[in-house]
Amino acid sequence: MAAPGGRNVGRSDFLGFTPGAKGGQTGQQKRKRLNRNKKKTWKRHSDVRDVEEFLDDVRLQERTAGGLLAEKTDDSLFFLDTGEQEKDVAPRKKTRPLRIDLILQPDSKVPAPKDITSHQVPNGRKLKLKHEREAKLEAKGILPRPEKLLRAQLRNKRPRCIEEPNNNPARAFYDLWGEQNPLDAPLEGKDSWYLQQTRKSRVKRPDRLNAKPSQLPAVEIASSGASYNPTFESHQALLLQAHEDEVKRLREEEKVERQLNLPTAAEAATQESQFQELCEGLVEESEDEQVQEEQAGAGLGTMSLAQRERKTERQRKKEKEAKRLRARLEAEKCLRLRTQGLYQLRSIRSDLARRQAELTRRKKLREAKRKAAAFKPKRLGRLKYQEEAVQVKLSDELPGTLRRLKPEGSIAKDRFKSFQKRNLIEPRERAKFKRRLKVKYVEKRAFREVTL
Repeated sequence: MAAPGGRNVGRSDFLGFTPGAKGGQTGQQKRKRLNRNKKKTWKRHSDVRDVEEFLDDVRLQERTAGGLLAEKTDDSLFFLDTGEQEKDVAPRKKTRPLRIDLILQPDSKVPAPKDITSHQVPNGRKLKLKHEREAKLEAKGILPRPEKLLRAQLRNKRPRCIEEPNNNPARAFYDLWGEQNPLDAPLEGKDSWYLQQTRKSRVKRPDRLNAKPSQLPAVEIASSGASYNPTFESHQALLLQAHEDEVKRLREEEKVERQLNLPTAAEAATQESQFQELCEGLVEESEDEQVQEEQAGAGLGTMSLAQRERKTERQRKKEKEAKRLRARLEAEKCLRLRTQGLYQLRSIRSDLARRQAELTRRKKLREAKRKAAAFKPKRLGRLKYQEEAVQVKLSDELPGTLRRLKPEGSIAKDRFKSFQKRNLIEPRERAKFKRRLKVKYVEKRAFREVTL
């Protein structure tokens, strides 16, 4: 029977017509010719099922019995049931292993392969020789240096100081920065060099870090006029101070406006005044220069004439006599002044006393200025410190009760200004926002925006 595709289909339920046909196959099949000289053919067309079954059986016996059954003894495979009652009794639950232990036990009885590298020790031969040498020396009574130090430390072992736990409610209180600090008790009596080398001594804090940048208190107490129910005098004094600060600020603003204002028509510079300012001083300087040049020329002429004339012997003798006379007069004058100085001791002492009093006064003044500067802000940056405006309420704004009091100013701003005033940070100003891109205005014509 032929298939539509042209292939012959052999089925086992059809019998062949020829005596040699088997299951619908007519004729004898041709024997496949294989080249058995190649290993590829051996692997493909060799029947090794019996070998694989044998190896699977061997592996099964090794997993379940721990080896081949043929090599096992009868005692390990069989046991003699004598019918004793103790064996028939079920084991107790206490001796039964847990389920998790049974899960974790290996299914195979084949032992894991031994990892040789895990038992190897680096430099094992050298260490073995070293231990043997130390054992020989120890037998003779000679110990290595580390062992000697360890035994000496064990012999001279001091009782360990047990620190008190922090969560003990019955512990005593102490001043952490005081002189009698229990934390420093283990370091008492130790050498300073030892403490320095073992890094157990505290680092000495420099004196410049202990000095405060300003003597002002961290929180300044407001004046009595800033109270919610102040007296009339204190409130008026605070109002006067706020008034003076405001007048000072207005004067500074007016001064800046006057400097920036354009001049009036009467004060404006004309073309003639501008030309006169440009030419001012040019003519007078030229005349002065001519006079100076003439004087310099005349001086040079006289010097040249004097240099040309030769001095006579008589003139030179007169000059020498005049010089000796001046020197003698100067010496006499000095001697006379010294003699007169003996009679001026009182006036000299009074002058020295006045000078010393003046120096003492200046010293006290400098000291007072230095002390006053300790309470003033310093110039730490490019900006000057600007005092905050006085926070004050007018007479009609005073509430009279603390419940109806409304706060003035901001706490954050007050603390920020306090840092600047105490020289902890430099005065700063708010960063100015500079727009990079231009703002575009778009007009949307919606039906709601249309008006009739």
